[in-house]
Amino acid sequence: MPQLHLPFPAHDPNPAHPQAQAALDTWLDVSGICQSPASRASLERTRIPLVTALAYPDAGPAALELLARWAAWTFIIDDQFDDGPDGQDPSRCADALATFLPVLDGQTPGGTPPARAFAATLQDLTAGRSAGFDRMLRSDIAAFLWSYYQGLVDQGSGRLPTMAAYRRQRGVTVGAYTWLAAVEIAAGIDLPETVRHFSSFQDLRDAAAQYAGLHNDLWSLQRDKAAGAFHNAVLLVQHHDRLALQEAINAVHAMLTDCVERMQDAERDLAAQLDAARITGPARDDVLTCAAGYRKFVRGCFDYHSQTRRYTAPPAAEGDIPPHRLIAPTRVK
Repeated sequence: MPQLHLPFPAHDPNPAHPQAQAALDTWLDVSGICQSPASRASLERTRIPLVTALAYPDAGPAALELLARWAAWTFIIDDQFDDGPDGQDPSRCADALATFLPVLDGQTPGGTPPARAFAATLQDLTAGRSAGFDRMLRSDIAAFLWSYYQGLVDQGSGRLPTMAAYRRQRGVTVGAYTWLAAVEIAAGIDLPETVRHFSSFQDLRDAAAQYAGLHNDLWSLQRDKAAGAFHNAVLLVQHHDRLALQEAINAVHAMLTDCVERMQDAERDLAAQLDAARITGPARDDVLTCAAGYRKFVRGCFDYHSQTRRYTAPPAAEGDIPPHRLIAPTRVK
């Protein structure tokens, strides 16, 4: 691993994370989405409250508890499609996604624990929020869910994305846009709809999301390489550019540096665009608070990976942890 430099200062985790852990344990018991001891063990090695506390260090206790629930759901979904049977067959993947996607369109969830837990958490995430925030979050979640199907079809057809396309999509596949949306919940703010359409704001989100995804690729390299997957920036650049492994790792390091520079440029441009749009007072303060929250999110994710067995210990060292198996198959193969 190259020595990564991130010019955003480190911070302590949110002091409310022990309470978030207790609330998360209760929610997991009540929701029924962890149906085996192995499923709970997988979440324990992931340290959900820690990553949430690092990503949102200034959130109030109630907000942190809610965001820990959302974080747990995203990690469970990721395990479900990365390691479970729903991530092996396109038809089964589409059936699994049909458990959740209608909820995003406002339909009543099905009777399964995963669907009910998802619907209840989404309702809490959007309660009292603006229509602009609601649209953004639902769109981000839909793109995140569909990315599993897209990646599965790409893999089955042997289609490898270009590095430019992969970088654009990586923030989606890691769920980073949904976590960035949650910065507003953590800060108790709701941005003006106009600001969401600033090119600088969109560039800032894109650069932060890509950083989170590419950085995750470095820590997931051993696992992805063992699985023979090309959906990892290191393995993909190694394939396209015919590089040695270390050269490919260094290339991804350069991409991360580029993401940081793009974040800094976008934040400067954001201040100028706020002036041009004559957005002042509390609304301007909220936008700048959000931008600062994006920096803290990126820094929190940066510091998290080295503190959890999910990334520091290969699965073989932890035993053969099965997937959560949230969704029963609906098709006979």
